[in-house]
Amino acid sequence: MDVVGGRGSGRTAFLGALKKKLIDSDWTVVTVQGIASLRQHPLAALHLAGIGGGARPSGTLHETAAALHTKLNQAKSVLFLDDWDDLDESSWGVAESLRRRDGVAIVLSRLQGLRARHTPTGLDASTLEPSYVIDMTPLGFEDMERALAEYLDAPVESSTMSRIYAKSGGNIGLAVNLVDATSREGQLVLRSGEWVAARDMWSPGLRAVLEGYLENLDSEARDALEIIAIAGLATLETVRKLVDWGTLELLEERSMISFIESGKSQLIAVIPPLLVEFFRHEPLNARRVRLTELIVNRLGTAESAAAILSERLYQPELTPEREALFVRLLHERARALRIVTASEWESSPTPSNAIRYVEALSHTLTPTVVATVQRVFAKTDLGSEDLAEQAGFHALKAKWMAYVEHSVEAAHNYLAESKRPLGVYARILDATSVEISVSLEGCPDDFATTLEVSDELPLPVKTTLLQTQLLVLTSAGRLRDAQRVLGVLEGLGPLTTMSRVLQAINLLGTGRCDKALELLSRGLDESHGYLDIEGVRTFGAAALLCHVYSGDMDGLDELVETIFSAGDPTPFPAGNQLALLSTGALAAFRQGQMSTGERLIAEIDRLHTPDGALPGQTRAWATAQYAVFNGLPEQGAQIFWDAAVSLWGRGARFSALSCFLSALEIAPSKDRLEQVQQRLDNADVPVIFQAQADYYSAAYAEDMEQTMRAADKLHSLGRIGLSMRAYQTVISLGERQSASALAERAESRLAEIRHQHASRRIDVSRFSINAVTLTDREREVAELAAEGLSNQEIANQLVLSVRTVETHLHRVMRKLDVSSRREISAALSDVY
Repeated sequence: MDVVGGRGSGRTAFLGALKKKLIDSDWTVVTVQGIASLRQHPLAALHLAGIGGGARPSGTLHETAAALHTKLNQAKSVLFLDDWDDLDESSWGVAESLRRRDGVAIVLSRLQGLRARHTPTGLDASTLEPSYVIDMTPLGFEDMERALAEYLDAPVESSTMSRIYAKSGGNIGLAVNLVDATSREGQLVLRSGEWVAARDMWSPGLRAVLEGYLENLDSEARDALEIIAIAGLATLETVRKLVDWGTLELLEERSMISFIESGKSQLIAVIPPLLVEFFRHEPLNARRVRLTELIVNRLGTAESAAAILSERLYQPELTPEREALFVRLLHERARALRIVTASEWESSPTPSNAIRYVEALSHTLTPTVVATVQRVFAKTDLGSEDLAEQAGFHALKAKWMAYVEHSVEAAHNYLAESKRPLGVYARILDATSVEISVSLEGCPDDFATTLEVSDELPLPVKTTLLQTQLLVLTSAGRLRDAQRVLGVLEGLGPLTTMSRVLQAINLLGTGRCDKALELLSRGLDESHGYLDIEGVRTFGAAALLCHVYSGDMDGLDELVETIFSAGDPTPFPAGNQLALLSTGALAAFRQGQMSTGERLIAEIDRLHTPDGALPGQTRAWATAQYAVFNGLPEQGAQIFWDAAVSLWGRGARFSALSCFLSALEIAPSKDRLEQVQQRLDNADVPVIFQAQADYYSAAYAEDMEQTMRAADKLHSLGRIGLSMRAYQTVISLGERQSASALAERAESRLAEIRHQHASRRIDVSRFSINAVTLTDREREVAELAAEGLSNQEIANQLVLSVRTVETHLHRVMRKLDVSSRREISAALSDVY
């Protein structure tokens, strides 16, 4: 019996289970283990198993064969040979001799794909006896999920399980090594009775395990495997330019590559996928450079590839070591992807190749990239593939026209003209037209009819229509309807990146901020691990929104740095570029980094796109904060209010209400409160906004009890910073109204929250004028003044002139909206 499988496939575990069953059935089982380092020593495996040799390590062949015969001289006896590939030839010869002479049963485990099965080292054999072969194929998802739950003594959270399954390729041994390494290093943690991934799930401890997969490959085959890994999913035609047929056949025999049907082409992928991450994390720069240059030399003759290779991605000046490694790998991956997709399209300009090429190019926009994309759109052979691929091509071209070229009307006209020959796939273009309208203009009145889904539609059409429905409903704040669409989408298959982001925004709108951030963090970690630039930016932009809503300034600052290290944001997907730039500016101003914030506002001013449809996709976050920073709160409030009115008119009510309430936060008034409440009363809106409006109304009316209730509600909805500000309002009102009991309760709750979040810097002040808007020097001066130091003492300590100290103090008091030095200390305490 041959038990055949790859490394980690469970061959040894299978032998162990079979051995137990046989022993329970009164069989005699003798086990011999192959040891690679002893293959040159005759009879080493048998002697180490206690068979023959006696006191003399060099026991003769006859003595060893006799000893094995004695152990197996039973009616029901079997010899187990684990890791047969690593046996020395003499041990195998003895076993084979007994099998032929005495009919001894043999069960052996061996690696898949070795061409010469007859002897462990590949010697030719004159006979070939029949055997029963058991293939140790990869586990299915549910089988692996059950196995890991039993191994870890707790279930694995569903998306984490999907990542483990994808990385391991169904190989149970790899999966066990992966969870062992990542749980040991804190990347896989037990939360609420489930194992959840906390980072990108790569550990240096996996290097030795994965090296084992490569040990039987010669240098040429190993280079070939790494080249395929660098190139990513590439067509057979492209890989053939990089790797010869003999090496490809060897890698397929060893089950180290897989062929995947994709339209009329075949894509080649490395398996298990964890090997790709192994190559990416190898600290061998010279090797990686050599292989990348090989790819360039063999594929880089294409005009497009040569042009794109000359472009330089944004390089940050300073990043932490981990992020620096990530950025370097990200750029290498993007560069290789552009080369591969360029070569594929040049050799076969089909719609599907064009889509892959344009998507690779769109990660960074330069004049050369724009010119290349226009050439790809003009030269692609539409008739070379079926209608589904043609529809995808037309949709991408229309989005490029709308989001990059800012030709919205031309994009709509192009979609209308391209629909005629596509049959049922024209519905994909209908959905694209609605998406462009929602993102840039306003939701069409007939969107429900346009996006209607029927059972007979092909799966790609259904998915596209439902994803666009999800965008419309989320932007409109119709979260209950959006949840229904999400349920249908999940039933059709894995959610796309954008659908997962919309799912998280829905969770945020219903007050489950922690759950939303957890979902986005997993997506961000996956994108981080797979070096997916678009995923990093898309998940990252939504995660920034969660940090702003919760008030987690440390999380906001860390994430801004990570995302911007990946390069300048691009217009895909719609609204993301504006969201990242605006949130980055907001974070910079709240840290007092004026030059960074002003630079990002200048970039925003150069954009020609209107505000996006989703929350956070508005330039008001940056420009209003800038106005407040400069002591112009009413101007900041009006910026938010004008943006909100425009968004509300477009049907983007989620984002509009966020802006309305931000205006109220900066400069509350009776008229504004009434207008906002009227909109809340007449619309199906996210619950987080009603609680926020209740707080502003209660605070404006100086109603302590209502303010306290609003503070409790805000905290339960995950609005930590805003709830802390509300409790501070209760305390302040209590001092004026002599309501000590309620004020004491608010002080107690505030102390609890501060203790709970002691390790994080929580933004209590948000858009109001306070210390969060101070520059570093202004904060230094303010803190010393709050301690009671005179202007001269401050000047001496900071090595400044007294006049400079006076100027800083004047700005500080204006920004903090205080009239004396004594009030500075209380104002500074607003930032926790």
